[in-house]
Amino acid sequence: MPEISTTPVLEARHITRHFGAVIALADASLTLGRGEVLGLVGDNGAGKSTFLKILSGVISASSGEIFADGKLVQLKRAQDAMDAGIETVYQDLALVDTMSAFQNVYLGREELSSNPLARLFNLVDDRKMRSRAREVLDMLAVKIPSIDVSVKGMSGGQRQCLAIARALLWGRRIVILDEPTAALGVRETGQVLDVIRDLRNHDVSVIVVSHNMQQLMSVADRITVMRLGRSIATRNVRDTQVSEIVGLITGAIPGDAEPEAAKLAIPA
Repeated sequence: MPEISTTPVLEARHITRHFGAVIALADASLTLGRGEVLGLVGDNGAGKSTFLKILSGVISASSGEIFADGKLVQLKRAQDAMDAGIETVYQDLALVDTMSAFQNVYLGREELSSNPLARLFNLVDDRKMRSRAREVLDMLAVKIPSIDVSVKGMSGGQRQCLAIARALLWGRRIVILDEPTAALGVRETGQVLDVIRDLRNHDVSVIVVSHNMQQLMSVADRITVMRLGRSIATRNVRDTQVSEIVGLITGAIPGDAEPEAAKLAIPA
């Protein structure tokens, strides 16, 4: 039986970020296991957005280290993060309303036709892109009216699932979701949460940034809590309750002596 690696797919150690005299991150750390869903929570101003942008390569850390599969990486731009297998789905989803579902999945990464003459004119292979987009959506059981329909008419849940599928299509091993169920109805929220759970079956690790504790507890394996620019505690979902997480966020419950003191627990 092959040995299962316990090396985190992503590890951030003691990340700081200064904007002039302002300290946005004082000491942020997290570990993400293979096939794990990790929640990242904290009150407004706790540093979640800055931490997310650093992990996404949008901004650079002032100090600290980031490892992907145990190897030190430098995330100085978004392409660096993508090269490390990290894809971030922001709240605005970066979808173009006037384009179809499959065109949005391939946006900026269109497949050129295999026909030499067509390639001279930079003509794309719509048939191949449709087929592959449909395959990935079916893999995640994402239900949309048609891959040829513009995303403008899709529900918020369908749009969110489409953005997640795009990350999977491009071979990302780590997906960061920024408030993926914000402003969604109950049914749409359930659809998105099901897709997040299903990512585990495809060896994808997920970081979910969310304010909704009940939803996060239903989908995450562990939760890392941030407060005042620091990661102050990490809890296994099966060993904690919403009240403890909320207490850690507000300061009613003290954090651990050392951020990220809890050892990585690979989900069963």
